[in-house]
Amino acid sequence: MKTQNPSKYPVFEADQVLSQKHLNRAISYLEEQDRLTRVGGIGVGIICGLEISHPQPNQITISCGTAITSLGYQINWEEKTFSYYHSIELSADFLAPKFIDGEYLELTLPHAKKYEPLKNSIELLPTNTLEVDRIAIPNNFFKDKIVILLLETLLIDEKNCVTTNCEDKGKRIEFKIRPLLISINQLNPYLFSEYPKVMNFEKISLPRYNVPHNQLITGLDVLNEFKKNLADSVISNVSDKISLVYKSYKSIISNTVDFNVLNNPKTALETVINANKDSIHVQYLWDWMSDISSAYNEIIEFNERNPSLCCVDETMFPFHVVLGKADDDNINYRTPFFSTQNSSLKNKQKRKELSLLFERLVHLIKFWITEDHVIKITPSFYGDFPLSEKSIPFYYDHILELNKKWSPKKTGKNKNNEILSYHSEVAGYTTLDCVKKPLLYDIEPYNFFRIEGHIGKNYQEAIKEIIAVKEYHNLPFKVIALNAADLENHTPNITTFEGDWGEIELNYDLVRRDWENVIGKSIEWILYKDVKKEIDNYPKIKPYFNSGRFRKNELDLFITYLKRGRNSMVESFSEFLKFYSSFIKTYEKIEDMARNYRENIFQNLGQDENKIFAEDLIDHLDEIIMVCQKGEFRALYQAAMLKWKEISQNLTVKKFFETHSGIEHKAGVNKGGTFILIYESVNKNRISSEIMLNANPVTGIASVDARPLTSTTALAVPVIRKETSDCNDKLIKIKADFERFSYNILPYEYRVSFMNHVNRYLFYDNSIKETVVQNTVIADFYLPYICCGEGDNINFILEKSKVGDFNHPDFNEKDFNTPQ
Repeated sequence: MKTQNPSKYPVFEADQVLSQKHLNRAISYLEEQDRLTRVGGIGVGIICGLEISHPQPNQITISCGTAITSLGYQINWEEKTFSYYHSIELSADFLAPKFIDGEYLELTLPHAKKYEPLKNSIELLPTNTLEVDRIAIPNNFFKDKIVILLLETLLIDEKNCVTTNCEDKGKRIEFKIRPLLISINQLNPYLFSEYPKVMNFEKISLPRYNVPHNQLITGLDVLNEFKKNLADSVISNVSDKISLVYKSYKSIISNTVDFNVLNNPKTALETVINANKDSIHVQYLWDWMSDISSAYNEIIEFNERNPSLCCVDETMFPFHVVLGKADDDNINYRTPFFSTQNSSLKNKQKRKELSLLFERLVHLIKFWITEDHVIKITPSFYGDFPLSEKSIPFYYDHILELNKKWSPKKTGKNKNNEILSYHSEVAGYTTLDCVKKPLLYDIEPYNFFRIEGHIGKNYQEAIKEIIAVKEYHNLPFKVIALNAADLENHTPNITTFEGDWGEIELNYDLVRRDWENVIGKSIEWILYKDVKKEIDNYPKIKPYFNSGRFRKNELDLFITYLKRGRNSMVESFSEFLKFYSSFIKTYEKIEDMARNYRENIFQNLGQDENKIFAEDLIDHLDEIIMVCQKGEFRALYQAAMLKWKEISQNLTVKKFFETHSGIEHKAGVNKGGTFILIYESVNKNRISSEIMLNANPVTGIASVDARPLTSTTALAVPVIRKETSDCNDKLIKIKADFERFSYNILPYEYRVSFMNHVNRYLFYDNSIKETVVQNTVIADFYLPYICCGEGDNINFILEKSKVGDFNHPDFNEKDFNTPQ
């Protein structure tokens, strides 16, 4: 307990007769003020130094340092090395002093009684000691011993009067610092009072995603890995630590909000997690738990120093300080320093900041939400930064209130309008344009970009939006998408690829131009009015095509196929792939018809009345036959399939995670990193069994459950009606019929739209169960480095066009028998 301070001291007057009592009271007051100044203005305990080391196994050094005992006595120590020891008996003048009236003695000396257990002790002696009873320190002497500095305070009697002189009558106080070795079993509560507990809480550390590594293949695998970090053991650990720190601090934080949820956060955490853990928003639950952990860690880091003592218990260590265990550096036995100045927890402003940190923790736990949002990129920080310095995520409600609690330091300076957040543009807490639209301003201070609002969106739309924002603001990161599907035995539909085909695209451009040139010129020559008229009347061309309701003369049919082949030459190779199979059929039909015409004309050339026209017609047919581009188109398609198979495999979660280390999830990407969107495609067992098409009597397009449309385009978007096991076969038939009859009847953009819809629903494995919505973003990750080029280019070398030889039917001497 604290001894009552002197409340009075004597004031002397002239000619006053003074007694020892008057003088001692004056000294008592001044001496007490000195000690209280140290204790009340500085603190108690070891201030600095007084470290233990061992130059040799049988030596011990105590470094210089300063300490203040709980009575306020200051210990100043010069460094010494000890090689000897001896046994001592503490003086009775210290343990049981006899003193006369003197208030300052009554305030201090009685505390020495607690050192009675140390009456017989071992004292360390320096290397240069001359003590006759010195004993050299042996090896292993320091095991299980504690080093203390004892401030021995002796009240020595100086009454040595003789008959002629009594000038030495009285007493004196002597202080002597003794370095003692105390056995650990002598540390008992009577000798060493329990110190005030240091606020030292354990941090929360959440497990990393997919560590230890498991192979991830499907979207369900990706989502389940997030759920592992939401296990009951993790929730319990977070809840217990939050509850403990709240109970420890609740007496000094303001009660401006209801902190009840912090008594047992587990119930609130489990309610949110159980309601959302099976949704595609599960990654944000993991982020939410990470935010809560960071908020807790910021609280326990708020004041890591020893607690302050405004009211010091003088009985803690009145005449000693403990330096530590003699044989190691275990600080559990060392007297800590307790500051008595205004500590962070005693300062009003700091207490307010601490209260806001707890209020923020309550807000995070109570107001987690998930809603559909627009895609937005917000600068932020990652690494060793407190949560209050990062931007506010999108998945919290009541942003205006959260903004006031997010950064207590900014709130204290009335600068919380500077806090970046997903909602800063619409929340209404700021008018600063650099906060509403931070990407338009200097981003040098930031090392991370939060990317939010894309979960649940179609991955192609999401990646286009993110890239658009990235390119508009010139942001330094890359974006890729990975398919969470098992493609070991399956290859996705090649028509779904929208990337760069590289040199294949260039080679396709060369081949299609050659084909267009030949076919286009042939069409122009045939449609020339005199030529067309003569061909119409040419008897050597027999009816060739007769199918169903279509009956056309041979020339119109041939022109139709020629136009169909020419119109298939779209500029984009990706679009061409959608019509590749029907184009090859058209190409073969043109070749077949041209060869039949040529053979028929050639065989009757000798009896032809118009040999010049017949040979001219043969030359144009030869040009069509000899263009020989079908092999090149097939080679391009095969090269594209090889490349697509490699790309589709490389851009799966399984393959990518195996070959790229360091993938993390933080709901964004660092500067210079790669942002990764995860979606699932191909693994689907339910598709549309009914595609609404206008059963156009002119086109004869096959349809399922045909329904009239308001549009005259004979086309509509596929809609899901029911699940059938044979719908894939139906779609294939619909696609084949469409390819057969649609050319030159439907405009190009409608053909592309139809093929896109049909291809979207074609799949390869009916046995795989659907786990997530197809082609939607279900998670995101990042790599801390730029990864992956724009795609592996395949060097495709075109062979030279085949040149006709001089053998039949390429060459026949009768071709030159035209009369001169």
